[in-house]
Amino acid sequence: MELLKKSVQSVLEKDRIGSPVFLRCVLHIADEGENLLAPMAEVAALANEWIPSQPTYVYAQGDAEATQVTIMVHYVGGQMALLSVNRVDMQTAIDMMLVGNKGVIYHETPIGRHYANAIPPELDGSGELTGAIVQSLESGQPITLEG
Repeated sequence: MELLKKSVQSVLEKDRIGSPVFLRCVLHIADEGENLLAPMAEVAALANEWIPSQPTYVYAQGDAEATQVTIMVHYVGGQMALLSVNRVDMQTAIDMMLVGNKGVIYHETPIGRHYANAIPPELDGSGELTGAIVQSLESGQPITLEG
């Protein structure tokens, strides 16, 4: 994930896509025993790093102990992030699209026979919004964040 962070950050610093307004990120996790909450929190941390505004509320669906969790994060400036973590039978992979007001960044690490040299993302355990994600999963309601 660190390589992805650095790559996207360098594009943002050069103002090649303008100001980020929407992030769609799908992380496929290969580890069967892992709870999906930590990877989801790490993906939320990525979103919070790239979106130039504070998160205002989080809405989560799914089951962190099962196969899929999806969250939607709304930001004070009107930006949005749609983030999903899914348990899969193949290698860990990520599919990301960051839309700016002047362009788009796409990143994908599909692992398969045509992508033998692709490097799966490595999670580092950092995360944000964990409490809000858990609260939203348990209640089924959006959680307003304190600013």
